[in-house]
Amino acid sequence: MPRPSGPMRPVEGRPAESFRERPREMAPPQADGPREVGPRGGGHVRVREVDPRPGPAPRVNRITVYPGTRTAIPPAWPRCAVLPTIAYWRDRDLMAEIQWLSRRAFVPVTPLGDTVASLDDYVQMPSGWRAYGISVPVGGTVQVEVKHPKVGWFRLMMVDKWGTPGPGMLQAAIAPQPILVTYKNPNKEATAIYVIVDDPAWWSDAKDPYTLVVRRDWDPAKADLSGVKMVAGLWGASPSVSAEFRGPSLSGPAVYPR
Repeated sequence: MPRPSGPMRPVEGRPAESFRERPREMAPPQADGPREVGPRGGGHVRVREVDPRPGPAPRVNRITVYPGTRTAIPPAWPRCAVLPTIAYWRDRDLMAEIQWLSRRAFVPVTPLGDTVASLDDYVQMPSGWRAYGISVPVGGTVQVEVKHPKVGWFRLMMVDKWGTPGPGMLQAAIAPQPILVTYKNPNKEATAIYVIVDDPAWWSDAKDPYTLVVRRDWDPAKADLSGVKMVAGLWGASPSVSAEFRGPSLSGPAVYPR
């Protein structure tokens, strides 16, 4: 795979925008515009665009969903060719992208089993990001870290079921380029969090994957998290067929879906 080249010069971007208001409970997203299903679409549903994506993402005429589902395949972003700066990360507004996708279909997430300690994987291309879901008990603390030889090109983001930084996630959201995020569940019930690995230069691939490490302060064998709904809000399950899990996994490719 070709790699970014050129001098390591800063990339200018727009000022950071404030986070959007937390959306209300809503019905599953409805597709906008006509659908095209059948041999021409390869079994995919194609949805016409009705408003532009957040800049600087390019406009797209349609989005595609995974066959037999209403889960979107994230569209392309321009590939980053120089070492990202804080201005670049602010300009690459994935939170706005997730909200935009959710108005057309569900946003893909790979649920992680309660005992998965780490995994090797790579981002979807050409979107350059991938999301994972983790269940956290009441009062539980989880720490997630991404490791890669070129980790300076990566960042982690943490959001709730509506794709916004919920309670206990703000510090991870406002950090300029975190590669390690920590969350302590302040709620009165177990909950699901969603961690996004962002690799806009596509340094991760099958031959050079990143490692995502998940550290928990509770014993998974003693925590009942069966009631936590991972597919909730704007998220739709989409297993990563490229991931290699370590630790007894309940959601690995070989046994997914349960």
